[in-house]
Amino acid sequence: MLGVLLRREAYGVEIAAALEAQLHASGEPGLPEGCVYPALRRLERDGLLSARWVEIGEGAPRRRYYALTPAGERNAAKTAARAPRPASATAHCSTAQP
Repeated sequence: MLGVLLRREAYGVEIAAALEAQLHASGEPGLPEGCVYPALRRLERDGLLSARWVEIGEGAPRRRYYALTPAGERNAAKTAARAPRPASATAHCSTAQP
C-alpha cells in the first residue's frame, strides 16, 4: 500500500485498484474483500499515512485521500529496496487490525 502512495496521494478505491492490478499482473489471487480500509486506518494510526477528506462535488460523496508521511516515505523506500512481491499485500491485509 505504501508503494502505491509513493507516486502520489490517492483515495481508498484507487489504492485498492492499484493493488489488484499488481496482484493480477503477477498471477496472484486478489485482495480479500474489506481488507484495504482497515489496513489504511492502521497505517494512519501508526504514523505512516496522513489522510484528509475532499469534497468532490454537490451530491457526490466526499473521499478520504491518503498520503505518505515522512516516516511512511522512509518505510516505503526501505520496503521497495527489498523488492517485495505484490502478494505481500494480501499478507498485510490479513494481519490488518482496524
